[in-house]
Amino acid sequence: MSRIIAVANTKGGTGKSHLSVNLSILAASVGHKTLLIDADPQASSAKFANIRDADRPSFVCIELTQPNLHKQLQALSEPYDYVFIDVGGRDAPVLRSAIGAADTILVPMIPSAADSWAADDIFSLFDSLAGLGVEPDVRVVFNMQSSTIIARDAIASIRNKMNGRQMLLLETHIRNRTAWPRSFGEGLSVIEWQSSGAAARELRALAVELEVAK
Repeated sequence: MSRIIAVANTKGGTGKSHLSVNLSILAASVGHKTLLIDADPQASSAKFANIRDADRPSFVCIELTQPNLHKQLQALSEPYDYVFIDVGGRDAPVLRSAIGAADTILVPMIPSAADSWAADDIFSLFDSLAGLGVEPDVRVVFNMQSSTIIARDAIASIRNKMNGRQMLLLETHIRNRTAWPRSFGEGLSVIEWQSSGAAARELRALAVELEVAK
């Protein structure tokens, strides 16, 4: 049985595509049959897959932005060990469909004032599901984190908003490093781009917390 992980947030620009493709490559590199569904109309993950060299660890990537994603996933996911869904940054039917289908929802958040304000939207969505008796496995990761007072205050604010909610804040923090956009533009994961680099270590730590790798 496959495990489905949706990388989702109602706010755009939080690095969902970067995390989706990197986790897909990591899963594939340790021998898992991996499917990446690009459910974002911008199709960044699909474009990444198109420029990736065929001789590297491979995953299957398809574009699927219909709001009945959850109905199609049962058949689509059957041949795979892991399915990652890169979801667009707004509260749309396809986002709700992906969340409904996922075993785990990874919510990347940038420690900033804007992301702290926007956290209310995605958290309210999860609250509405809880009100219906649905308690998804939600895991929040701080992404593109900088070492500033603004970032520190935003982290405190987001932590405060998570209090009392059934969500897990991951210990791994993804720092704002040039390795992420540079490797993405070359069709590489951060591990392939610089295997011993700080970004690669952070990706591995994230994969361990998600139980994608050991």
